Amino acid sequence: MNRLKAALAASAVMLAPVFAAPALAETELIFNSYLPPHDELYQIAIRDFAAAIEKESAGGIKVTIPDTSLAPSDRQYEMVRDGIADMAIVSTGGVPQLVAMNKIGDLPFNSPSARAASIALWETYNTYFLPFDEFKGVKVLSTNVLPGRQILSVGKLQAKTVADLKGAKLWSPPGALSEAVKKLGAVPVNSEFTDLQEYVTKGTVDAMVMAPNSAKGARVLEYVTGMTQIPGGLGSLSFAVFISQERWDQLTPEEQQAIQRAADGLPARTGAAADEVLAKLAPEMAKVPTENLEGAQLDEFTTLLQARIDEWKERAAKKGLSDPDEVLTFYRDVLAREAKASGS
Repeated sequence: MNRLKAALAASAVMLAPVFAAPALAETELIFNSYLPPHDELYQIAIRDFAAAIEKESAGGIKVTIPDTSLAPSDRQYEMVRDGIADMAIVSTGGVPQLVAMNKIGDLPFNSPSARAASIALWETYNTYFLPFDEFKGVKVLSTNVLPGRQILSVGKLQAKTVADLKGAKLWSPPGALSEAVKKLGAVPVNSEFTDLQEYVTKGTVDAMVMAPNSAKGARVLEYVTGMTQIPGGLGSLSFAVFISQERWDQLTPEEQQAIQRAADGLPARTGAAADEVLAKLAPEMAKVPTENLEGAQLDEFTTLLQARIDEWKERAAKKGLSDPDEVLTFYRDVLAREAKASGS
């Protein structure tokens, strides 16, 4: 009998892992992406962020990135709000009916570097914009801004003055950048990014409003014949990474804290990645004739583009922002602080 009890006890010890209480159920989050895997925005703000969430949660949260987007690029917000996915990234230009304040990052002169602009937008969002809940139904986890968009000529156009742009056809994304093109007397031409190469090679456009790294991604950098460099850019494109508010509320406090730890510093990392890609193209761009606007040349552009800034202030004020000038000063103070910190 004693030998039988001993054998049963030994068996119980050996089988303990099998009959132990099951591990806590894993929480799955669907993080949708419409970006290609080679895009630095995808790599940092989606892929690496997802991995960081899993790490910070010690595997308690599994983040699934679908192989193909569950909705078109301009429907990411609605997709998350409707519960098709839990998380996504969206351009603020893709939700113009909702977002006005966060488009401060899209304004002319406001992105001297993607890292500085991304940090400035995130700090401005949390300091001034968060209480207005423009992104209704979702919780914003990070924001970022691309490097300032410049004028890249692809033909005979040499844009040294505003007069040079009169009537010129400039490819630009729809929205804020197209409006900036109009202010300069040029004609915005919109198309899908994937069609840009055809527009360039067929001579449909005289120039493009984009940064060199975007031109590289569109396989049109080799056609660039000149660049007009505007300090801080003609404008830019800003983004927000978010999670469904309903899904967020279902998470435990520990899970929420894990996601927030993973998101800490994400704006700076995302912006820095974009700057790094741009910096790698510096040797190639050094061969391209470049007009660095300054003095009277720059004043011409500044005077006309001020209208875009005034329009933002007016719209932000209508949404309830009491002092848009104060907010713009705060944003630019952060830009200056980050430029000083980086030695640029």
